[in-house]
Amino acid sequence: MRTFVNLAAAVAITLGLIFVVRGLASYIFDKPAVPVPAAMKQEPPKSAAAKPAGKPAVKQAAASQPSAQPAAKQAAATPAAAGAGDPAKGKKVFNKCKACHFADKPKNKVGPSLLGVVGRPVAAFEGYKYSEAMKAKAADIGTWTEDKLKAFLAAPKKVVPGTKMAFAGLKKEQDIADIIAYLKSLQQ
Repeated sequence: MRTFVNLAAAVAITLGLIFVVRGLASYIFDKPAVPVPAAMKQEPPKSAAAKPAGKPAVKQAAASQPSAQPAAKQAAATPAAAGAGDPAKGKKVFNKCKACHFADKPKNKVGPSLLGVVGRPVAAFEGYKYSEAMKAKAADIGTWTEDKLKAFLAAPKKVVPGTKMAFAGLKKEQDIADIIAYLKSLQQ
């Protein structure tokens, strides 16, 4: 009889743990984003207004003159607008990151705080113990620009071999653009 009670208790505890873990996982990864005020939705993200670095001035001038091209060609000539990030969508995608990072406060978790990461020197957040690989790569990368963040978020272990970051990376370019727009929106 005692064996039966022990077995029943083990099954009950296991089922309870399964429900708790599933609940925590859904809270961490599926929690709906907080609604964004209408004033924020109407403003275009600053990344869409920024001119891409390294683009010749002649091509920038041509892309900014809408009357010189038909509408279909204009859309193709301005890929920055098509790939511009949406901070509200980026907040939702950031749910994949928030188990290890804070984005809205200067506090470390398993990973460093990402508050102010766009434009910050690599491996420079105060109080976080970076991996030796990240410290070594910091001189090569320099500062977290949007382009460098895009590359890192797509394949962290490829950009910084030996990084402590266990995340495999984001596969969709739009998700990466959205997260960067979200991170930038918190810096303002």
